[in-house]
Amino acid sequence: MVFVSTPDGRYLDMNPAGIAIFGYSSKEELFRVDIGKDIYVNPEDRKKLQNWLDEKGEIAAYRGIMRDITEHKRLEQQLFQAQKMEAVGQLAGGVAHDLNNILTAIMGYGSLLQTKISADSLLNDYVKQILGGANRAAEVTKSLLAFSRKQMMHPRPVDLNDIVRGIEKLLSRLIGEDIEIITTLSSKDVISTVDAGQIQQVLMNLVTNARDAMPNGGRLTLKSEVLELDEAFIWSNGYGESGQYAVLSVSDTGIGMNQEASERIFEPFFTTKGTGKGTGLGLAMVYGIIKQHGGYIHVDSEPVKGTTFNIYLPSTQSREESLPGTSGETHPRGGTETILVTEDDENLRQLSQLVLTQNGYTIISARDGETAVNEFLDHKALLSG
Repeated sequence: MVFVSTPDGRYLDMNPAGIAIFGYSSKEELFRVDIGKDIYVNPEDRKKLQNWLDEKGEIAAYRGIMRDITEHKRLEQQLFQAQKMEAVGQLAGGVAHDLNNILTAIMGYGSLLQTKISADSLLNDYVKQILGGANRAAEVTKSLLAFSRKQMMHPRPVDLNDIVRGIEKLLSRLIGEDIEIITTLSSKDVISTVDAGQIQQVLMNLVTNARDAMPNGGRLTLKSEVLELDEAFIWSNGYGESGQYAVLSVSDTGIGMNQEASERIFEPFFTTKGTGKGTGLGLAMVYGIIKQHGGYIHVDSEPVKGTTFNIYLPSTQSREESLPGTSGETHPRGGTETILVTEDDENLRQLSQLVLTQNGYTIISARDGETAVNEFLDHKALLSG
């Protein structure tokens, strides 16, 4: 915008762009405003500017330009948030990997110990407690791995409508009778290549959060649709790639969140719930799962007005009709072959060697890739036979 104004705070002239940015209907209306009181958020800022300008000499009028950088600041903040989430994700993934190694050793040796103790022994109860605690800790690492996008996936083309229908009965038991469930599914197939189990997990987490946000009852809405994300959407939201997306929305009429909470809601261990009422990992896991699927998740919330989570997943045109399956249980059959075990964690390497040896195998172990190659070359005939 280009403007001319007086030192006492009145506009003398303004181009059409400036009038539009300030939201006035005409120049005449703009000329009646007091710049210090009506335009500046903090009038002291104008006084500081005037003091600096008045040092140059006697001022008859100000002529200047202004640029609206609101959008630039918003995109800058979104970039900062994305970079922060990426850094936290790398940290969470590293921590989860190390914890998984420790827990695998605990559960492995605990399970071996359990096979050596009679079922009615008091020691067996102690081992069960150890394994139970290790399994609960493993769930935490699973959530961290999901957030850091390092969780194993088994994607296939799925109609998201089928996923919603499949958990509807479960949802009614989960949220209670004081919350009304409204399901609005697209009449068209809403197909995306996803891990169906993980998307079910996403919906369950979002619904659980919605339930907790409506302690006095309310309305929960699940919606599916297919949308085309264009350049206008990407520009206004600051993320995404143009194309067709399968969209799932979860809305509630609960207590909602302020902007500060909305910006941090996907961070690990951040929670708006009271002490002891949440781990702060549920939405972090949701975020990681959606990002690992190449999608986006957006939260829209206001205090008292409720919250809506919109999930955008890349749309798939065709649907897979049948999938190969397996039936019956499988048990380790044991054997006499020679196995080369490569593992950089010493505890896990020893555990693997112990379990396989007990099942009849001959083991050659290596602590890293280079050692494994050398061991293979030294025992090539034995390992290849």
